[in-house]
Amino acid sequence: MRVALVGCGRIARVHRSYLEGIQHAEIVGVCDVDEAARGAFLAGSSIPGFGSIDELVGQARPDVVHVLTPPATHAPLAKALLEAGVNVLVEKPLAMTAAEGREVIACAERAGRWVSVDHNRFFDPVVQRAAAAVEQGRIGDLVGVDVFQGAEVGEAEKMLGESDDWRVNLPGGILHNLASHPLYLMRRFAGPAKSVQVLASVLAPGKLSEVRLNADGENCLATVTMSARTKPFTNRLSLFGTGGTIEVNLNNMTFIERRTRKLPKLVGKVWPNLDEARQLVGSTASNTVAYVSGKQRFYPGIGVHLSRLYASVAAGGEPPVSAAEGLDVVEWYDRILAAAGIEVAGEGR
Repeated sequence: MRVALVGCGRIARVHRSYLEGIQHAEIVGVCDVDEAARGAFLAGSSIPGFGSIDELVGQARPDVVHVLTPPATHAPLAKALLEAGVNVLVEKPLAMTAAEGREVIACAERAGRWVSVDHNRFFDPVVQRAAAAVEQGRIGDLVGVDVFQGAEVGEAEKMLGESDDWRVNLPGGILHNLASHPLYLMRRFAGPAKSVQVLASVLAPGKLSEVRLNADGENCLATVTMSARTKPFTNRLSLFGTGGTIEVNLNNMTFIERRTRKLPKLVGKVWPNLDEARQLVGSTASNTVAYVSGKQRFYPGIGVHLSRLYASVAAGGEPPVSAAEGLDVVEWYDRILAAAGIEVAGEGR
């Protein structure tokens, strides 16, 4: 398939590096209004560059365009591309508001094209391992999901002063940029939420500090915690079952599985700690070998996601992340920002 990229920032380089290894995808053009950014991205490359969407679509004739620009531009760009007859993959989130997200989906339906979202963290190998364990019934019936999303050291402090960083200046600040990850992980495991309760506080006007979200999912209950101030930087997924639990560290890509075992009382006090230590050392060692050998790179979930996406659509199937899933995440954004008293200006409002 003929693929183009809109936006020439850091994440575009990641997409390009993985696309170059996918047999079903050929990069036919990139677009960025910033000529310097476009030039730096294309240095040493034969890929054509364009300064506008019209030029990109008219001359490169892509089948799919990856929208890799800041979130406020996602909905307008996606709609313009869909109306031009192009399928669209959007970096998270789908849109700034649920109203915008619904407009994007309606536009895709009218155009007879698909729109999907890069919910990449679900496709990280360690999360895929957790999903397989749940599907195989290794921890029994899933009864709870808990996701924690922190911010890197110093990120919260950026919200207290002037900054030209678009992540800091999003409605909600740093957490607005990160919120998609825990929300889509919650949805993937707990299922679409039948009801949601949200508590949120701010560090400064319009800047989220702490979020607590409880959801009654179709599969089980779930909680999401987001914090701009917790130190050290923590990022984890916990899955609770009737026969065991799984703990995934999303920063270090480690996996710990705890299952119920009938052991003598004294052994039962010691064995869980030894078993967890064994698993932690094993995960750390295998990750180190994978990175050093080049078998695993940064943002591995993007690579897995793109590979599955193009294999699926090339075979006439659907993208692995549905537009409905992307919309659910943005609807939860709306609830979080409303709970914090933060207004969002968007095309759909």
